[in-house]
Order: sequence, then structure tokens, then C-alpha cells
Amino acid sequence: MPRRSTIVYCVLTLLLLGYACFALPATARMAAADTYAGCIINVADSARTGFVSADEVSAEIGGLAGRITACRVGELSLDSIEAILRACDKIERVNVCRLANAKLRIDVEPMVPVARVFDEGTSYYINAGGKRISADPRYHIDVPVVVGHFTDERPATRLLPLLEHIAADPRLDALVSTVRQERDGDIIIVPTIRGHVVNFGDTAAAADKFERLLTFYRRVMPVRGWETYDTVAVKWRRQVVATRRDKALGESLLGARAEEYDDIDDHDTMLSPLHTAPDSLKHIKS
Repeated sequence: MPRRSTIVYCVLTLLLLGYACFALPATARMAAADTYAGCIINVADSARTGFVSADEVSAEIGGLAGRITACRVGELSLDSIEAILRACDKIERVNVCRLANAKLRIDVEPMVPVARVFDEGTSYYINAGGKRISADPRYHIDVPVVVGHFTDERPATRLLPLLEHIAADPRLDALVSTVRQERDGDIIIVPTIRGHVVNFGDTAAAADKFERLLTFYRRVMPVRGWETYDTVAVKWRRQVVATRRDKALGESLLGARAEEYDDIDDHDTMLSPLHTAPDSLKHIKS
């Protein structure tokens, strides 16, 4: 009896080995010969990133989504698709898999640009980590613009804390048009108020510098005249230095504290009360 059981076990083992050697490979060949039923491309948070769509992802891999139903499973390398998409500088992460319903699923997490950089003839986007994203005509997103000469010592990412500060304050977001970095490292802000620029110095003490600038706009410019100065500097602590448009008149050194502005105004001769703020500044509250 034990011998007969041993023979039965041996026969069953041989049958299982035969199935594993012939049936499973045959099943795999049949599955590989099947075609895909469709393609699903999911772009994470596309409404926020705004410049990578499912169509753009499909274009990066040769329009695969439009011809996927003609592709056999065994002829399509999922690793190759992932490698192509990972090489795209607009994509942060990607995952490609075949679903149980025979559809190909591509999950993409795009880069999130935080600024558009114009650097001496070249243009590109950067993300919060400073990674460059090429500026392709197919892609566009409304982000702050930074202009200037950027080096390893003073990269464009140096301006990111300042840009974040501006974006977090609706007053400043409406006020600032462009941020520029000079060759000497000074940061120049081009406001939406035409006729002058603001020398911001560096990114340190941004809140204090902007408060001085806004106080200057509210208390001094309406009295002195909105066309009087071509440069307003807040780079020095507790000071506002305004360079007159008429260079023969030199610079005007203005104290930064709000209570000092009344003293400055008192020294002006009878100035017309019709010197009002331009429309682009009327959103700034006292």
C-alpha cells in the first residue's frame, strides 16, 4: 500500500511538472499575443500644473494612446515607456502598468514650475527645487517672471523665497510685474506702476523692505509726485533712498520709519492735493 501511494505521488508530480513546462509557457504566449484594449493616461493635479496634458504625454511616446489597440502585449515594453517619460524634464514621476481589463495605464506626476527665467538669451522654467524645465512653445503656464544674469554663486533659485513672499500677499502680487537680478547681485523689482524700479538688494528682510516701500508709496509719492523718481532703493536697513529722475537734483534720503514721513512732507512747499496715486496702486490700503 505505501508503495502504491508513492507511485501515485510520483505520477502526480510528473503531471504537475509537465503542466508547468508546457501549459504555463503556452498561456504566457497566448497572453503576449493579445492586444491592449485601450490606454488610460492620468496626469496628477493637471489643473494646478497647467502645462502637461494627457495629449502631451501621449505625444512624448509617439502618440501611443491613439494606436494602443493595435499593439500586442508582448511587443510593448513598459520599462521603455517609463524610461522615455522619465527623460522628459517636465515630468517628475511616472508609473506604467497593464490593468486586469487589458488596458494600459500611465500615471504621470508633472513638474510644477514656480518661475519663468530669462537668462541672457535663454529661457526656461524652474521648479521649487531649482530643476530646469525647458520652455517649449507647446507648454505655457502663468508664473512669475525673473530676468537677469544667473551663476552658480547666484542662481535663479536664490529668488524663490522672494517670489513665494510676493505670491502670498495679494497686494504685492498685484504690485510686482518682474523680478530682475543684476550682475552685481542686486535684485531689482519692476512694479506695475510705470516710471521707476525698486532696488531690493537681496532677499533678506523681505517683509520689512516691502512695508517700507508701501509706506513710501502711500505717504511720499503722492506729495512728491509719481514722476519724480526713477529708482527707489530699500536695500539698506531702515532707509528708503530715492534717485530723482532729474539727475541734477541728486538723491533723496528718506527715513524708513512711518512717523518720519510727516516731517518729510512738512518740508515740501505748497503741493497740489491733486497728486493722487495711479490706478495700479489704488488696491493698497493704508
